[in-house]
Amino acid sequence: MASHPPEFRLTAGEKLQVFLLSLTIIPFILVVFVRWGGGQPALVALVAGLAIVAAAYFLSWATESLETVVSQTLALAVLALIQVLPEYSFEVVLAWGRHLELAAATMTGANRLLLGLGWPAIFFMALLGSRRRNKTFTVVELDRHQAVEIVFLLLAALYSLIIVAKASLTLLDAAVLVAIYVAYVFAALRLPRPEDSEERAEGIAAKIALTRGGRKVAIVSALFAFGAFVILFGAEPFIDSLLHVAVSLGLSEYLFVQWVAPFLSEFPESLTAFIWAYSVAKAPMGLANLVSSKLNQWTLLIATIPVAYSLSVGHLAPIPLNPLQVEEILLTAAQTFFGIAALLDLRFGWRQASVLLVLFLVQFVYPPTHIPITIIFLVLAAAEVYMKRHNLVLFREFGQALFPLYSRPDRKRE
Repeated sequence: MASHPPEFRLTAGEKLQVFLLSLTIIPFILVVFVRWGGGQPALVALVAGLAIVAAAYFLSWATESLETVVSQTLALAVLALIQVLPEYSFEVVLAWGRHLELAAATMTGANRLLLGLGWPAIFFMALLGSRRRNKTFTVVELDRHQAVEIVFLLLAALYSLIIVAKASLTLLDAAVLVAIYVAYVFAALRLPRPEDSEERAEGIAAKIALTRGGRKVAIVSALFAFGAFVILFGAEPFIDSLLHVAVSLGLSEYLFVQWVAPFLSEFPESLTAFIWAYSVAKAPMGLANLVSSKLNQWTLLIATIPVAYSLSVGHLAPIPLNPLQVEEILLTAAQTFFGIAALLDLRFGWRQASVLLVLFLVQFVYPPTHIPITIIFLVLAAAEVYMKRHNLVLFREFGQALFPLYSRPDRKRE
């Protein structure tokens, strides 16, 4: 007899969880759209923040379920695109208003924050989760297909050196960066879905994954729609309300734009990734999520600035970069090269996480160290390449993922 798809049923606890998370949309709409409460900054921040937390959970379930239909790489690309919407809106507002120094500051700040705090946090969250479960954990090992986005991130990082060399950001640069991202999406479309994706999903995501037909499409679409709606309409009020709070506390606008705003706009994607990391088993998916977000930000986010600026002034307008902006982009590129070198064997461990975290904190606390830290990142990246020269899994897996008929048979990692 033909087998029937399992019926979608949640436990009482799961129903309560979904209900409470869904409930956040009511005060969100009242405060953000109806202006209930008079737009008081503290209230807006609280309500929008809770809704973003709910959106992170919904997006994590939707992505795990989508992974049973398409490749994990493509599923995470979709998730990252939704998650980075707050940063896009922030960049567009700054570039459109011709606040180019602030636009460059938040772009580089967001990128360094994601890599310098986000990637290490995945490792340490997984380490904490493993200790609470009395499990052994030493390294986050990415899925082989994640080699695709890392290689495209390398291409974007190499192109950023051209931007540094000519000290300008133009629509041509935007076109090249967009082309890199589009090529990545097309590559992701070639990848198969993970064979064990349904087995890897847990809890609510597992039940959605096992659902079949139109019902599964409807549930996943609803979850993505909820997450996208909250992030698209809630991120800017959330950031603006906290900006008012920060200014009232005496925090400078530049410091807020470069570090506080990116921290808040990275909150949705980081929270989703941390949820996965704490489960330990899904830590690779959490790290892959942030790698995908990094590629998104180092291509499309940068491209947003000259496009929005040119539309604002009404003609094709290159953006000259001052020495400070060039220095910031170079530091961000050097950090990116180290991050890529750390993943040459598709493993991310204690050493790499500690280096990223420590150097990020040093340059954050004492900005005059930007040039020395840039040099340190490049030297350490070269050291990583040398140490892993006999185990360059990244490029082998990239070739096997995109050109399986012309690749060597799989070999176990050394």
